[in-house]
Amino acid sequence: MSHAQPPSHPRRGRLAASENPPSGRHATDEFGAPGRPPAGDGPQSGRRARLAALIGAGVLVLAGAVYVGGWALAGDTVPRRATVAGVALGGQSRQEAVATLRDALGPRAEQAIELDLGDGDTTSVLPAEAGLTVDWEATVERTGVGRSWQPGHMWQVLTGGGATEPVLATDRAKMDKITASVAAEAERDATNAALSYGDDGKVKLAKGVPARSADPALVEQALTTAFPLSPTAAVQVRHTDPEITTAEAEELKRTFADPAVSGPVTVGVGDGGDSFEVTPKMIARSITFGRSDGHLTGTLDAKKLAKQAAPAIKKVKGVTQGRDATWQFSGGRPTIVPSQDGSGVSRDDLFAAVQPALTKTGNERRGSVTITAVPAEFTTEDAKKVDVSGVMGQFTTYFPHADYRNTNLGLVAEKINGYVVLPGEAFSMNEVVGERSAENGFADGWVIQGNREVKEVGGGVSQGATTIFNAAFLSGLEDVEHHPHSLYYDRYPAGREATVYYGSLDLRFRNDTDHAVVIEAHRTPSSPGSKGSLTVKMWGTSPYDKVVAPDPVKSDYTSGATRTDNSPDCTPQAPGQGLTATFYRAFIKDGQEVRRDNYTWTYDPRDEITCAS
Repeated sequence: MSHAQPPSHPRRGRLAASENPPSGRHATDEFGAPGRPPAGDGPQSGRRARLAALIGAGVLVLAGAVYVGGWALAGDTVPRRATVAGVALGGQSRQEAVATLRDALGPRAEQAIELDLGDGDTTSVLPAEAGLTVDWEATVERTGVGRSWQPGHMWQVLTGGGATEPVLATDRAKMDKITASVAAEAERDATNAALSYGDDGKVKLAKGVPARSADPALVEQALTTAFPLSPTAAVQVRHTDPEITTAEAEELKRTFADPAVSGPVTVGVGDGGDSFEVTPKMIARSITFGRSDGHLTGTLDAKKLAKQAAPAIKKVKGVTQGRDATWQFSGGRPTIVPSQDGSGVSRDDLFAAVQPALTKTGNERRGSVTITAVPAEFTTEDAKKVDVSGVMGQFTTYFPHADYRNTNLGLVAEKINGYVVLPGEAFSMNEVVGERSAENGFADGWVIQGNREVKEVGGGVSQGATTIFNAAFLSGLEDVEHHPHSLYYDRYPAGREATVYYGSLDLRFRNDTDHAVVIEAHRTPSSPGSKGSLTVKMWGTSPYDKVVAPDPVKSDYTSGATRTDNSPDCTPQAPGQGLTATFYRAFIKDGQEVRRDNYTWTYDPRDEITCAS
């Protein structure tokens, strides 16, 4: 018996959309993408979203409450922990805080700020003179005082405030004037390193000093950084090396200057076995240090070497002393003293023997020369061709009685009297007069050191330099080097005087005429109750009709300090004014001024010194 099959379900013919797909296959949506539940669907995701929204709203409500609370809390007072330049202002009203700051910091505008300019140099500036003050109201405002909806202000209120920088106010005109003045004070020219030989023949090295400059803007920066908290500040300065540095001088000292005077140079004479020594002191006095192409150089001067070695050469057998023609003064006019040839060692031969030995040591410091005829450099015939019949210029100075002045000025007159300066040559007082030492006959006397007088060998010789300078000045001869004193003495024309110091300060003038110049010098000694005098004349022929030099004009007087000296060797000193001297000389030719030389010099005041005992 067969059973009839039940009719097919109308949906059994295909897979229903809600039924599971066959194994290994994935259901897709109508666009062919794999089917997955929509994001955020489901009860868990909904709860998280609602919670986040509630938290965000709560934070906003809380922040708003804090912000409003901070605004209400601020009131009209300074935050509780606020300070300015160490001054506590917390809890004070705006007006109270301004008054507190002004009382605490106001006086600092009248308290000097010491500015460090470097190299041990300082200067002081009063902030008030620089136009520097504190803006009290703006500074208090910066602390966070009072109510404001500004976030930064509100943060200060909520955190209680803290240290606040003062707000500075600047008077631009005053600040620019002060900073320019300080910058000018800080400015310093470079000083080249230098070498020289001392009286003992040993090398002295003067270190180079870099140039220094300061920008006014950096001076202002130092002032505003210090004020009102600090009484000191450092100005940022710029240094520039000198042309000749200390390192270069040290190298020349090592390779040339020290070896040159490391021992005597023995010079053999001919084949007879005779010899003489050129000592380190002779060598030191014959070497000149200078600059060439921007470098420091040391040069052995043949003329100076011959002069220094002359006493040693005189003792050599076969040497006879010659002399150049010169003039002597009798009856008020110069007459020729004839030249005389001699025999000895020529200048060139001596130089050739000594110069190569300077950098050698021990037994290698040797050379050799021969005795030859040494003709006069300036002959009688040369002298006859020279017209020295007229006085180009002359000057006389006077001095109070002092034995040392009679001695020292007498020696100066003796050494320069009859000295001939040929056309183009320069007269050097240090070279002609020589070292002012006891062994050369000079006596102790007063010299100027700084702004006081001290005793030293050769004191008073500067009066000789002053007399020579004025005679050359009024003759119209070229001024090569002269150094006025630092203190003023009314016995000399202001500015028109000269100090000398052997080895460093010299008096030099050049004969820039076409004829020789002969110097005449005469000293009249002083005596108790009577002044002495020194007169110097320049005989020659001037290219000008006359040289006009009016009296110097004195101005800008200053006064020194009064101080007590406790040292056992104290010498009391009277005060003296400082001043500025302005003067000139005019050269007249055919009734017209053809040239003018202008000069100015400022003297320091002389301190009044009282001895304590």
